[in-house]
Amino acid sequence: MLALAGSAPSLRGQDAPPQRLPPIAEQDLTSGLQFEHGEPHKVVDAVGWVFGIPKKIIVWDRRAVNHHVSPETEQKLAEYLEANGLVSTKVRINEYDPFGEWQRLRENKEVGAGWRYTFGAFSTVVYTVLPGRVFGLDKYNPYTDSIYIYSDIPCLAQEQAGQAKIVQARPHPGTYAALTSLPVVRLWPAKQRKNEVLDYTLAFGTAAQQEEATRVFYSEFGAEVGGQASIFLGSNLPLTLAGAGIGHVAARFKSMTTPEPTAPDGGTASTASQTNKPGPAETITR
Repeated sequence: MLALAGSAPSLRGQDAPPQRLPPIAEQDLTSGLQFEHGEPHKVVDAVGWVFGIPKKIIVWDRRAVNHHVSPETEQKLAEYLEANGLVSTKVRINEYDPFGEWQRLRENKEVGAGWRYTFGAFSTVVYTVLPGRVFGLDKYNPYTDSIYIYSDIPCLAQEQAGQAKIVQARPHPGTYAALTSLPVVRLWPAKQRKNEVLDYTLAFGTAAQQEEATRVFYSEFGAEVGGQASIFLGSNLPLTLAGAGIGHVAARFKSMTTPEPTAPDGGTASTASQTNKPGPAETITR
């Protein structure tokens, strides 16, 4: 837990302003083939809501894994995908499509066949027999290049796209995905993708959105550290909840000590978010 106490307050690291991207025109970015939606089902979604209670407690937000994703959350995710050039990544909004995922596993040539038909096949089997529509959390599957979204919290959706950006920037994405899925090691990409979205929100979001992302990510990362510590110390649930609690305290401290973000012209961050929409991302150096 000492590791958590030392790492949580500095989750973002340096507060240097991120590079701003050129604006894009206002448009509905969720209407194309990239986004697919599951049909509403009251019983299935209600059961999924119950299985999502631990996540709701960790981030202390009823919208977590609520299986009802608003158009606003979808649009925020779509803007992030557009800004970072993630045009091939499939987004499944509260959808269960095992046939589609097996097809994407076979067709995703960016990941080597050796990784796809071992680690990738295992992850797709889990997706098939334990449907995320009921049991799952928001997730990015690097072997099928698919994002699964069940929460109505924009920063959690963007976090999965952040993971897609990180994986696709690697020269050997399959090797990277496999190695960073190992216990303890997985904390590294978890922190990296959260920092990525926090920087993005600082540049293009309002002060309220930045505060929300800080609260959600600090508590989530604290829970992840606690969960990994339980591998060595046992008692998974108490350590996970303790880590989440420390993360909430760290997020509160961060909000109290961080001045409101300002735009380059001296305006507030909320004004910047309305006038400086993200555009095509710079080329990622591989």
